[in-house]
Amino acid sequence: MVVINIKMKKLFSLIVILVAFSSCQEDVKFNNPGFQAFKDDVLFKGIDVKAYKSTSGALRIVALAQEEEIELRTVSTNIGTYYLGSVNNNTADYNNSFDNLNLFYSSSDSFGPILNIANLVIAGGTGYTAGTSVETSSTGGNGMRVNTTVNEAGAVNSVEIAASGSGYGIGDIITISGGDNKAKFKILSEIVITDNSNNTVTGTFKFNARRLGTDELVNFQYGAFYNIPVIPEL
Repeated sequence: MVVINIKMKKLFSLIVILVAFSSCQEDVKFNNPGFQAFKDDVLFKGIDVKAYKSTSGALRIVALAQEEEIELRTVSTNIGTYYLGSVNNNTADYNNSFDNLNLFYSSSDSFGPILNIANLVIAGGTGYTAGTSVETSSTGGNGMRVNTTVNEAGAVNSVEIAASGSGYGIGDIITISGGDNKAKFKILSEIVITDNSNNTVTGTFKFNARRLGTDELVNFQYGAFYNIPVIPEL
């Protein structure tokens, strides 16, 4: 179940971003290259990070921490935004082996139940009341139902997935039924490459990934990688 509450979002985001970039700046100065993100609001920090470029130009970044691993893949090392999903070979995987139990999560199953949600409420609408198992419509899949909260003006300000539905793809816009039928949120996970000079790669990322064979999700936000050397894939 994914819960993203945007109440006080601007203030919280500013605080987290400032902390993240402050930490990144320290990494750049003392531990270059660097890789980190917030995994379910807990800091993940790579202690061994490598980047590989295939003969076709695809990028693979592997970040290892104690008993944890993140792997990011994009179809190119070029500067730009790469939306994640099985249709375009841009993916993010997470693996942990805590308590000698190996658990694997992947973002690639984007056309199964809805997985990838960020920038959750892009329009709050008006006239809504808080509800449970509220119907939705979309530009892609179908069957999703959500629980909602609203502010004093009747605008939706948080969404919790009650039923995941099927057939959803990256970039689909979901409309929440009720009110003026204008409350919307968007499915979006991404890897952004901001610099690729001197055979290194720098950028940001955010994604949700599903534990294979289950509905369990892991969420990564405010991810950043800095000045990772890129070597040929063997």
